[in-house]
Amino acid sequence: MRAVAKTRGEEGALEVIEVPEPQAGPGEVLIRPVGGGVCGTDVSIYHWYPGLARDYHPTWPLILGHESAGIVEAVGASVNGVAPGALVAVNPQTSCGACFHCNRGRTSICDQYRVMGCHINGGWAERVVVPATNVHPVPVGVEPTAALLAEPLTVAVHGVVERVRVQAGETVLVLGAGTMGLLHLLVAQAVGAARVIVAGLAADRGRLALAEELGAISVNLESQSLERVVRGERVHGADAAFDTTGHAEALAGLLGSVRKGGRVGLIGINHDAAPFDSLPVVLGEQELLGVRAYSRTTWDTSVALLVRLAPAMQRLITHTLPFSEAGAAIGLIERRECIKVVLQADG
Repeated sequence: MRAVAKTRGEEGALEVIEVPEPQAGPGEVLIRPVGGGVCGTDVSIYHWYPGLARDYHPTWPLILGHESAGIVEAVGASVNGVAPGALVAVNPQTSCGACFHCNRGRTSICDQYRVMGCHINGGWAERVVVPATNVHPVPVGVEPTAALLAEPLTVAVHGVVERVRVQAGETVLVLGAGTMGLLHLLVAQAVGAARVIVAGLAADRGRLALAEELGAISVNLESQSLERVVRGERVHGADAAFDTTGHAEALAGLLGSVRKGGRVGLIGINHDAAPFDSLPVVLGEQELLGVRAYSRTTWDTSVALLVRLAPAMQRLITHTLPFSEAGAAIGLIERRECIKVVLQADG
């Protein structure tokens, strides 16, 4: 069967390769993906930044793809609760279940943490085998294309609900108007945020327009003052904020728009040092919170939200390309010419 893989630990090296057809073993599920989402992490893997190389160190070739959903084709022995024909979303994260962190429910920081498409083979393939514990039946009525975004939605749920804990009536600031930023917008609205401000660059014009259509207040960082807009909406500043960009200079600008005692979730992957003035953080007792992936229980919340959010989520998918154009998908993301790109098997 065909799969999209990174074949070497260097810049690029992205190829469509032939690999053996997988078989579902005991406790496993064989899935035919309806597609695979491409995200910023995949772009980082494409470039093979040093930080990722230190953390991931996979065996080559590595089949990419951690955003996946598909139709169950077969189940192995001892699998209950899912049957062939079901549409399921895939949790690509594996954890040991026994370390210090797992025993406290913090599976996203497990000492043996592995992610499909990053550390081990992922879902950009014509078939994929997944542990049955990592598949989540999608509610009836949710389109398969929306189910593809269940994984990044779960990241947003972890950030908004579990880490930063946005409360009803709060003002929320989201830095970044890509898929992750827009999903944070949707989840913040779902938990009752009074207003959500989404900030991006001039190149994000189309994304910011969609954010407004979805109910956000948009800010063009190149022509508007972020702090002025935020404090115009709430004089004390945002109650909660999220950096989904990972850019080194983003944090300093974000902190100036957050109120004393406010919370900031850091989601974007940063590849450079991020110096900032820590004195206002100390004097204002602001909270900086790292947000990595999600826990297993986060999926229950995100799958329940799918029915409500699916119509808006589908609007985030702007391009669908075949496996053979995976490199083009990376280019679309880097040039900000898309929101979410989905890869599907050729033909």
